[in-house]
Amino acid sequence: MQIPSFPFKVLAFGPFSIQGKDHPLQEPIRIDPTSLDQVMEKLDLSLSVFLAPDLCRWDRLPLRITRFKDFHPDRLIENHPSLKNLLEAKKFVEEAQARGLSGEEVYGRLKEWPDLPMEFRFERTKRRGEVSSPVDNILEMVAMPGEGPASPTGGRPFGAQITLVLQQIMRSIFSDPSFRSLESAWQGLQFLMKQKGTDRDIAFEIVPVSLDTLEETLNHLIPSLIDNLPSLILLDLPFDHSPRSLDLLEKVALFSETLLTPCLCWIVPKFLHLGQWGEIGRLPFLPHYFDEPAFAKWRRLKASSSAKWMAITCNRFLVRYPYGPDHPTKWVRLDESDYLWVSPVWAMGSLILQSFLNTGWPTRFTEWQAMRLGDLALHMIQGNQSIPTETNFSDERIDQFIRGGIAPLVSPLNKDFAFIPKETTVGGSSLGYQIFLSRITHFLFWCKDHFEKDLEPNLLEQNLRKAFSLFWEKSGALLPNRLEISVSRPETDQPSVVKMVVEPSRQMLPSGEKVELELNW
Repeated sequence: MQIPSFPFKVLAFGPFSIQGKDHPLQEPIRIDPTSLDQVMEKLDLSLSVFLAPDLCRWDRLPLRITRFKDFHPDRLIENHPSLKNLLEAKKFVEEAQARGLSGEEVYGRLKEWPDLPMEFRFERTKRRGEVSSPVDNILEMVAMPGEGPASPTGGRPFGAQITLVLQQIMRSIFSDPSFRSLESAWQGLQFLMKQKGTDRDIAFEIVPVSLDTLEETLNHLIPSLIDNLPSLILLDLPFDHSPRSLDLLEKVALFSETLLTPCLCWIVPKFLHLGQWGEIGRLPFLPHYFDEPAFAKWRRLKASSSAKWMAITCNRFLVRYPYGPDHPTKWVRLDESDYLWVSPVWAMGSLILQSFLNTGWPTRFTEWQAMRLGDLALHMIQGNQSIPTETNFSDERIDQFIRGGIAPLVSPLNKDFAFIPKETTVGGSSLGYQIFLSRITHFLFWCKDHFEKDLEPNLLEQNLRKAFSLFWEKSGALLPNRLEISVSRPETDQPSVVKMVVEPSRQMLPSGEKVELELNW
């Protein structure tokens, strides 16, 4: 018997495109690091960015992202036809100045330049002895609306005007909420896929989704995913404490329970009625805080059977620095006004993949000395201290989060790495155990789909023992402490019943919890 590849499949939901309520539902899209740009181009990532009304003739700029590098300001200018046209005009002015062209010649060329969104005004240089009136002097200093200053010689003010327009357009783009949400999701996905390296036993699929389309999308996908089970679900949508958010979390948990696949979600500070995580010091002991009436729906979710299939994390992280003086761009200066935060589900998912790649099992992701995310961007907090996450939680708060059913991403002060020190599910059970249980169960389903039909109980038992022996071999050659498989058929006309008991080693599952399964074959 030979067991084909049984990859660890990650299914990621997130704002990978700009979606409205009427956007058609998406099927999972297979993606890997080599096909990232092709998938982005097929998704038609289009949006419209509003521009300042007094900037130029454009009131908005349509954008279409076709490759990951388009999220960089320089590549965006080079690849966008209208922005590239402005850049070419700017280069012409600079070259004209170097060649000594007169301002009048530069003005003539710019006046005929197609599709520039701005008007230029040129004041001819006066001949020697020519007298200016006071009114003429004022007009030379003051430009009309939409114009730059008058250009005496050399075309320098023309270049300054073009540069200013380009700068303002880029600031509008990189402060646009839809653009930032799009970049954050794709940055998170790329960060996750970089963990894979060249390993063929990890597969990725994505589903573009928004909070408006989430519930309908989950209902739509259930039938097809039952036949193509993912190993891990990531959901990059922010959840707060609103009734709508908690209702959606319940539906996501039921979705995960149906597929027997753990799901990673994340919450924002508003979940705890905070403006930002730095305000958490004003909250009481979190387990007691969750006992307040405002968290009744949260407690209902925690008590449900599906809660053990959902893990919730918090505390976003940085994968790049803001553009500015310390991280300049090539064509125009861009001073980014805020950090581009990435959802912590990508961090938790990356740590789970690290565990899978390093040990053969995706269960040891809290061993932070080995499983951690390094070379992250930093920001300053509390004077001269820096971290790559939104805030720094104390050990006491981390324990309180865990007791409340939340596993935060954390980072030490003045270090560029982050990790998950402790894990839990919303229901309080071990996420590592749920991942292990899911992996074993899904492989058992695989055997059921691929074995010959109507095997006699003794032959079925032999095949299962052989299949799991090969499965252990493919999973890092780690063996469980105990494996029991028995197959019986209560009645001749009834299906066989498979019973399994697996006691994993600590190398497979740090908690060592026993797995017991029973399946009608």
